Amino acid sequence: MYQTLLRPLLFSLSSDQAHELTIKGAAWSVRHPWTQHFLPAVGVKRTFNASTYLSTTLWGLTFAHPVGLAAGFDKEGQLVPLMERLGFSHLDIGSMTARPSKGNPTPRSFRLKADASLINRMGLNNSGTPSVLHHLSAFSPSIPLSVNIAKTHDPTILGEDGILDYAASLSHTLRWGGADLITLNVSCPNTAEGKTFENPDSLSALVQGLNKIIEHTSSDSISTPPILLKLSCDLEKEMLSEIVDLAHSTPWIQGFVMSNTSTRRDGLQEPSSRVTAMGKGGLSGRAISAWSTQRIEWLASMTSYPIIGIGGVSSAQDVLEKMAAGAALVQLYTGLVYEGPAIVQQIVKDLEHIMRQKGVDRLSPKTAGQLL
Repeated sequence: MYQTLLRPLLFSLSSDQAHELTIKGAAWSVRHPWTQHFLPAVGVKRTFNASTYLSTTLWGLTFAHPVGLAAGFDKEGQLVPLMERLGFSHLDIGSMTARPSKGNPTPRSFRLKADASLINRMGLNNSGTPSVLHHLSAFSPSIPLSVNIAKTHDPTILGEDGILDYAASLSHTLRWGGADLITLNVSCPNTAEGKTFENPDSLSALVQGLNKIIEHTSSDSISTPPILLKLSCDLEKEMLSEIVDLAHSTPWIQGFVMSNTSTRRDGLQEPSSRVTAMGKGGLSGRAISAWSTQRIEWLASMTSYPIIGIGGVSSAQDVLEKMAAGAALVQLYTGLVYEGPAIVQQIVKDLEHIMRQKGVDRLSPKTAGQLL
């Protein structure tokens, strides 16, 4: 139904209009739970139980299968029950920032249909960390929940002020106490000043600033959940190695998310004139799949920390490729736009089918290569 009716309808709208309509509709559905009984009409089961053969335990948390929701879809933390019902094994909420931000003016998102990809320059639009955490307090999900923290979209917040901005969000989150994981988005290309915290010197300064928050909350007997670094697939190997070394020397950093969107535009199928007209923004979807997979391989060769793989995941084959490269879990967002709300159910079904065919009884980075 999604491919034949809903997607053509949504794709007849601009990407911005379709996104806003989808989020508003999903939020309305959460406020009116009876509407979710109609979800089977778009191919989603009312109950979702993944095979134990797909489950894994990381950071002391159980994930029923590898596929989670990437940050960027549920920025406000208002869609948790619906996303759980659609079958995601874990959710990354946000990115949220210390101060509210309206983001960039529209148009700020664009479809590259020939590449099954998107370009967005949303600009970290959100109502601010305290507000997002308040929204999340209404829910008690049975799946692991990560909150994603970024710097407020404001070019005047730089240097030490930028660190204090991150620190404010982290302090609110730790004192809230409902996050199973925290993801530090240090790689968003859509900040007003166009800078990230991926530079090792900048990241080192950020880590030192956040250490103070963690030490202070620890003195109040507030525990710190595992914190992950979300990185860009635009990173070169040498800089990635420096970041990994810094992470290894920071006890509270316990994993990586690879990758965020990309500023690259090479290798696209869409006409270059159309892509150029779209302007700046982060590229996501199938177009960055190979780049993110390569960086996952690099990361896996440098660390034993768990890696969550993102970038072009829309099928069981994509999941297996990311896991064979070294990812323990995957997340998706653009795949949801192109494939619809039944995507998780379909991926899990296909993974189980492939495993039965190949005689593999446990999915992991070590066994994923046998399934390709």
